[in-house]
Amino acid sequence: MITPPVTYRSATPFDAPRIAELHASSWQENYRGAMSDHYLDAEAPAERLSVWTGRFSAEDKSLRVWLAEEEDILAGFCCVVLGESERDGTLLDNLHVRAGYRGTGIGRYLLNWAAEEVLAYDPAGKLYLWVLEQNTSAMDVYRHLGGTPGRRELRHLSGMAPEGVGAIAVHFDPGDLQRRTAG
Repeated sequence: MITPPVTYRSATPFDAPRIAELHASSWQENYRGAMSDHYLDAEAPAERLSVWTGRFSAEDKSLRVWLAEEEDILAGFCCVVLGESERDGTLLDNLHVRAGYRGTGIGRYLLNWAAEEVLAYDPAGKLYLWVLEQNTSAMDVYRHLGGTPGRRELRHLSGMAPEGVGAIAVHFDPGDLQRRTAG
């Protein structure tokens, strides 16, 4: 497979609609059963736009968003919240790659960027993310890249059942992740 000519850059507030569209699309593809079909199909696009518009409006100095683009197509994005947790370190809040671009190395590049951001912020820093228990393919990828599954919690997001959905915290050593995703 030929890798598309992809460029990478920091997101701006003007990117919020494109990020929200990819975010909602990714949830629609991957979270059926964890979130209601009605929410995914009818509410998620507008709700994600509200979330991303709000994030950029807040001017949060700890928020970093990196985009992967092929011309005018948003192929993927990654969002980290530096130092989000005293216990767990920096939160990898979002990593989404558009379906047609999976397997091209974009996800690895975005993870490498996330590790680089953590190490620039705190050379001894930690990186973690939450994976829904049903998302076994993502868990397999994170384990392959050195992620260590940790505690389980019920997560409560829009569109989920009132009792929430099981999620697992996955922890990374940013230096190790950077080595595994380089090149």
